[in-house]
Amino acid sequence: MRYIRIVVSVLFILSLVFIGGATVVQRLRLDPTLPVITGPEEPLKISCNYTQEDLLQGLKAYDEKDGDLTDEIMVSNFSRLLEKGTCKVNYVVFDSSNQPASFSREVIFTDYRSPEILLSKPLVFQKNSNETLFSYIGAHDVLGGDISSLVRITDSNVNMLEAGDYSLRIEVTNSFGDTVEHILPVHILELVDSKVSIKLTENIVYLKAGDKFNPSEYVESVSNTDGTELDKSIVAVDASTVKTNVPGIYEVYYSAEQHASSKGFTALTVIVE
Repeated sequence: MRYIRIVVSVLFILSLVFIGGATVVQRLRLDPTLPVITGPEEPLKISCNYTQEDLLQGLKAYDEKDGDLTDEIMVSNFSRLLEKGTCKVNYVVFDSSNQPASFSREVIFTDYRSPEILLSKPLVFQKNSNETLFSYIGAHDVLGGDISSLVRITDSNVNMLEAGDYSLRIEVTNSFGDTVEHILPVHILELVDSKVSIKLTENIVYLKAGDKFNPSEYVESVSNTDGTELDKSIVAVDASTVKTNVPGIYEVYYSAEQHASSKGFTALTVIVE
């Protein structure tokens, strides 16, 4: 019985090999040629705001049976970043017999930037607030667009029940594997410091080292709790900690006082790259 099983197994394997070989031979008889993609050896340099035509420039495809297949070339996938702004792009083309050819080359995104954290409001909250920090934090990527769903809070010491200065660590990674991590300051205020509302034109600002920066320009409006507009001149601006020539995360503090029991405070996050 054992020998019969062995013989049956061997015959089964031989039949698979025969069938597979027959299929290959039949395909080669129908179309013995394979398509080929050719292109420049040097990296392709394009903008992050690329088009499909930009990615395909310089490439050609040919098949001895079908002729020119250049218009049939497709982008297969992108690799993760090899270095900042540089990745490999893989291409594929099929001939009329559905036989593939592939090609790979480096692509350099000339205006690439790492993902940027966005804030829909300053990270300044009233004590005992039921607001959720995470709902105000997003992210944008020059290649992937809105990647807010990929933002993670990896550490936090924020206590909404106690007024004070806190921080949270956030991280986001785009589809190319570029990870950005920031430690953002968070402020919890007493009620008296929340009765005057200071609205800013931006909640987070990115600067390149050495950029000019005027923090007073970011004050949009000031109002009290009943919505009455107040003069913006009552806002005091403190940007003493910001070093625009040194990369890092800073804050500009904005405070206003209508009277002793009606004050306001907010902060602008500044990231110098």
